[in-house]
Formats: sequence, structure tokens, C-alpha cells
Amino acid sequence: MASLLKQIHKTSLIQYIFLGFIGALSTLAFSPFDIKLVIPLTLTVLIYSVVNSTNFVDALKLTLSWGMGYWISGTGWLIVSIYYYGNTNIIISISIIILMGALLSAVFIAPFAAIKFIKFKPNIFFYSLVLSSCLILLELARFLLLGGFPWLLPGLVFLDTFGEVLIPNFGVYGASYIIYFISSFLALSIVNNKKNYLFTGLILLAIFLPYQNNNSESFEESLSLSIIQPSLNPFDKYKPGSDASIEDVLVNLTNKNKTEDLIIWPESPLPYLSSNLKMEKLIARIEEGPEVLSGSWKYNNNSLYNSMSILGTDQTYLKRHLVPFGEYVPFENILRGLIDFFNMPMSYLSEGSSNQDLLEFKDFRILGMICFDIAFPISYLQEIRESDFIVNISNDTWFGGSYGPYQHLQIVRARALESNKWIARGTSDGISTIVDNKGTIVDILNKGKRGFLNGKIYKTSESSFFYSYGFLLAPILSIIVLISVLVLRFRS
Repeated sequence: MASLLKQIHKTSLIQYIFLGFIGALSTLAFSPFDIKLVIPLTLTVLIYSVVNSTNFVDALKLTLSWGMGYWISGTGWLIVSIYYYGNTNIIISISIIILMGALLSAVFIAPFAAIKFIKFKPNIFFYSLVLSSCLILLELARFLLLGGFPWLLPGLVFLDTFGEVLIPNFGVYGASYIIYFISSFLALSIVNNKKNYLFTGLILLAIFLPYQNNNSESFEESLSLSIIQPSLNPFDKYKPGSDASIEDVLVNLTNKNKTEDLIIWPESPLPYLSSNLKMEKLIARIEEGPEVLSGSWKYNNNSLYNSMSILGTDQTYLKRHLVPFGEYVPFENILRGLIDFFNMPMSYLSEGSSNQDLLEFKDFRILGMICFDIAFPISYLQEIRESDFIVNISNDTWFGGSYGPYQHLQIVRARALESNKWIARGTSDGISTIVDNKGTIVDILNKGKRGFLNGKIYKTSESSFFYSYGFLLAPILSIIVLISVLVLRFRS
């Protein structure tokens, strides 16, 4: 591997193309492909290339190349939303994906090139911590910058492996830190031609071996629920008269589950506001059955919100993390109106506040998360500690048959394991599922199927170590390591 990398580094153009290709291969580590070992190896190539580059500018080009491949390949499924559902020309659609990849790469990966200003010494262990700390701080930046885009986090691939134990203790980004460390250790071992260290690094890859946690738990309290998956054509949703046929599908599926405690409808299944008189009539049609927890559009104080409500009550959660371009348009003054995709019907939404009450049903406290919300664990620290289980509703119809919904489900599974909470996930056309507090899929209704999923969801009141203390460890360690580097630099 070392000789191959050295050969590639002799020609700049080949080097950049190669790095882009390697970055793109990283997608195979995530669902639905789940070739776990790909991610530490592609990161090793990135780190080796940057450390072995001639100067900062060269390192910057290399990180941009790798990052472009990583983001364009990893989020390429968005072209389904832009081209097919967004009614955008294919050339413009491809251009948007490339520009988005360039932006994400420039913000979240390219700054890694700054390690060229660090004078590396033979202490491979310490400088592996340095590189890992730089990468994890860039990963944490995904929760904050550009409205937040914590997608494709390397730590997700530890699901169903021996490394899975890291997630409930240190979170997904804590697990990412370990992956960055292993990759850095391998890369620095190659750079310094330390075969014993390289052998040690290869042994560490055993953490990616498959492992299933089959330990059973006993739970005291549960709810029986039914997740309704209407699987409707999104092109028909806002056509005149479509509301009646949508209501019929929802009501008919709901009426087949009158013995359940709770019914879950997906994100915003109806084309009208929750305050519309049609909603009152719809609620009257389901009064005889169980309570319904549903997505809806809510208009309040001159603002439109994506919401989740227990129908017929005033209990409502307003979505806090909006999807860029889908629910709001970044750089709106520049982009709004340029093409149809930047002017979609629901791209004018407002964010819900950070302090919202949990939904209460019987003796259960429910944390609602809508679609993209599930990707932001740190935003819900207090709520997760106080909740009994999580309900995540989504509309992944816009992603068609791509791998986007599978990546989304992978995030849901990690969040369940990370928080020690069961999650009921209801989507418009799949993937709907019940996930236990160990991240295991208990039952599933696959993509594109109309129907319902019945099951039980259990209360867990005990907080995970991650949500008690573990969320602090990776950022604190990273800051300490980087301060140490500065101290050593000023002393030398």
C-alpha cells in the first residue's frame, strides 16, 4: 500500500483524481452497502496524502479532492429530489450536486490541510491524537455551520460491530474519534516506515468485525402502536381534490388498528394546515379509535412550521432542524427564484424553538423528532434524558428508491443505541420501523409498501453514559490535545 501511494504522489493530476475516487468509495461503508472497513482505509489514504504533501496549498487541493468525492458520492441521492421531484433540468441538477459537494468539502474537510503547519515528530501515538482531534472538531462543526449537516459521520459504521459499544458511551462522534485515530495511526506508520506500528494498526481494525448484541432486557411498561405508511405519490399531494383520497387512505388503514393504544401517521401527510376546517372533520372520522400522533403544517404568528401533534389536542412539537433547500433556502436573497427547486412549496418554513415540552400520552413522555431532527443528538440533551421513548416521523418519499432512506435509518438506529431509547419511526413510503434501545430493528415496513406496522414500544428511563457525561469527552480531549500542540510549538 505504501509503495502504491508513493507512486500516485508522483503525478499531481492522477493524485487528485485518485483522492476524489477514494473519497467517493467511502460511501460503501454506510448503509445500505455496509462495507465497514472501507471508511478507515479511505481516511488512511486521505491522512497519508495530506501529511506527505509538499506544502499547505498541495494539502488543500488534496483535501478538497477527497472531500468532493466523499460528499458528491455520499449525498448523490439528493439528485432524485432535485431532478425528479424538484422539476429541475438534469444538467442543472448535476451542477447543484457538484456545487454542494464543493461547499461541504471546503467547509468540513479542507481545513484539515492546516495540519501542514504542525511540525510532526516520530511520536506516532501522540500525533495520531492530534490528527484525530482536528478531524473530530471538523465533524462537530457539521452540527453548527451551514445550518447543520451532520450526515455521513464515520462513527455510524460501528453499528453491528465490536465497536458498537462505543456509541452508547461516547456517542457517534466519539466513535468517529476512534476511527480517525486508527486511520491516523496507520497513515503515520506508513509515512515513518514503522512496520511494527503498522501491524499494530492493522490489528486495531478487528474492532470492525461483525458482532450482534443478543443480551435480552426486561421492560415493565409498554404501549401498543400502529405505524401507518400510506405510500402516496408526492406529485399528487397538492393537486386539487387530492386531500379526500389521502384522508381515505389514512383513515382506512387506521380503522384496521382500533385496538392499538397509539397510531402514528407520517410527516405532513396532508396538504392543508392543522387549523383548516378539513382537519376538524378528519379528526371526527377517527374519534372512535385510538389517539393519532401525526405530522402537520402549523401556521402561527405569521410563520409556517413543520409540526407533530396528538390530533385533537394542543400538544404540538415544532421541527427544530430544517432541511437545507427543502424547507428553507440558504443564501435566500441570491438563490430564491433562480430555478423551480429553490421555490418549492414548503421551502419557507420557520424553525421551532429549542425549549419545547415533551408530548404526553397516558403515563408516557414522548420526544418527537421530525425527519432531519434525528441527526442532531446534542440538540436534545435534556429532552432525551426526560423522555420515555422517541417518535421520529419523516417523508423520505422525496428520495425515491435511492440509498438516502437507508442512511437515514442508520442514523435512527445509532440514535436509539446512543440514547438508550426505543424509537418508533413512521414515514410516508418507508422505511418505517420500530428500533429497540440497542439499535436493533424489531420490525420493519420496507420502502414503497402501503400498509401498517404493529408492535410494542417500551419505556426506558435510565440515561445512557453518553447523555450523562460522554458527550463531553471527545471535544474536551480534542481541545486538550490541540492546546498541548500549541504549548510544545511555543517551547521549541
